[in-house]
Amino acid sequence: MPVTLIQSASSLQLVNEDGTVSAALTLPAGVTLRVDVPPRFIVFNQYAILVNTPSQPLLIDSNGVVRLLSPRAPRLAPILSAVAGGTLSGTYNGVRYTFVTMDAVGNIISESDFSPPSNSVTLTAQFLKAASLDVSPDTITLRRIYRPTSGGAVLFQWVDLDGNILTSVQDDLADAGLSLIASPILGTPPKLTLIAPFRGRLFGVGDLDRDHVRYTEAGIQYAWPEDNIILIPPPGSDEYGIVSLLPRREALGAGRRNTLSQITGSGAETADGDIDFDVVVLAKELGVESNESMKVFRDTAYFLWKDGVYSWGSEGITCISDGIAGKGEVRSWFTTGDYFNQDKFPIAFAHIDYIRAVYRLFLASADSDVVDSWVEYDIDEGTWWGPHSTALFSPTSAFNRVGTANRDFPAIGSIDSLYSDQSTRTDGAATAITFDAVGKRHALGEPDQEKYFGEISLLGKAQAAGYLDVVSRIGHLNNTQTLTQYYDMRKNRQRLGRLGHGEHAQIELMNAEIGQDVEIYGFEVKPVNLIGRR
Repeated sequence: MPVTLIQSASSLQLVNEDGTVSAALTLPAGVTLRVDVPPRFIVFNQYAILVNTPSQPLLIDSNGVVRLLSPRAPRLAPILSAVAGGTLSGTYNGVRYTFVTMDAVGNIISESDFSPPSNSVTLTAQFLKAASLDVSPDTITLRRIYRPTSGGAVLFQWVDLDGNILTSVQDDLADAGLSLIASPILGTPPKLTLIAPFRGRLFGVGDLDRDHVRYTEAGIQYAWPEDNIILIPPPGSDEYGIVSLLPRREALGAGRRNTLSQITGSGAETADGDIDFDVVVLAKELGVESNESMKVFRDTAYFLWKDGVYSWGSEGITCISDGIAGKGEVRSWFTTGDYFNQDKFPIAFAHIDYIRAVYRLFLASADSDVVDSWVEYDIDEGTWWGPHSTALFSPTSAFNRVGTANRDFPAIGSIDSLYSDQSTRTDGAATAITFDAVGKRHALGEPDQEKYFGEISLLGKAQAAGYLDVVSRIGHLNNTQTLTQYYDMRKNRQRLGRLGHGEHAQIELMNAEIGQDVEIYGFEVKPVNLIGRR
């Protein structure tokens, strides 16, 4: 059964396909979740990974078992000694060990970084003993010990010490019996604030080094070597560093508040041992305000910056709130301060309605310090709708939950509940959602000339019931007369009365009936005659 993982206050919970929420999941000992920053989840290798809110990055399986993304590395170096009775001969040093977590069938879930290296010891037909092994403070399955061949430096898997209690082990396995594969490249992840998948690896940003992107070994979610880093320019240019990772198919975007860059490459190892990742600056004086405003749909990333919403796809970077081909112009929403609190853009968040192909962005209104409204961008039509609000709750998050047949549904979280879209036109169970559409000022290209506006007729889809308020404002810019007429929505078409005289006419359509559908195809005013100039 598909489930969705959420953070609710300071706990993790699962949401079933029918929308019910489970009891809180058990966190690893000593791990806490912040409630003042947003949680950031991804799915990788059939596990969910959570960063930013936990005190250590977390790994959650489909059964709701929560583990550390990587156990903390051993603190103590093993102490080697020779013990009588074995058959091993040679000089051995640099032995190291790790903490390993495994599933029920023996697959590695996570492995820590290596311990400090051991001392050197020489054996002559003896056992090799490793003592003073550290006990992990985390829940693990075993300690895995690696050693080189006699006089060698390359580590190979030697022996596993089950459990987390014993502190020594001895063995006389010959060099030829060691694993044929050298020890893996490992590394402890930093306290990650951002995470994203790209080229079969995980990429993240730590809370201390905000100018570099760190990445894992290929296909291994728990191995974060310290030298797997990429500098995102310009370093030190502000206090925020990298604030967003934008994963597209052929590039991984890295957004600062003032720059947008991309990481490209195949992730293959080059002849000199490096990984062929490269960084290209896409735009200066353009960046990402909020990582939670960033969503990727059909290989195009959508995100909020200071002057509007941008898309980054195969055709480049476009400000979609400025309008495309004469439509979708809502620049004033984001630049004037009349609609939204621009200082609160960094706390904006968004989700994608995959069925309707809509990008929905949640923002703080002009007189608010918290997110309380949202706007929608129709990706296929290139049109904006809103601003919207609800009196039922205050939105605190937006994401997509998994329903039946693995279908994604947009969901909105509040401080105490989870909400999904419904087909009934109500805010909650019985509060009307006001339909309110304001048209442009019609002046026929002659804004100074007096006109006669005749009868208005409306065309729409016939409904079972309902009336639409047709509010006409006729006159001059600072002196208008308002006339309200009523369209019977049980009719496909209805002709109403004359509008009157004035230099311009503006039409507003409103309906505030509970559960009432409204579908208007257009309106027509005729005749319209030019009379003269005032």
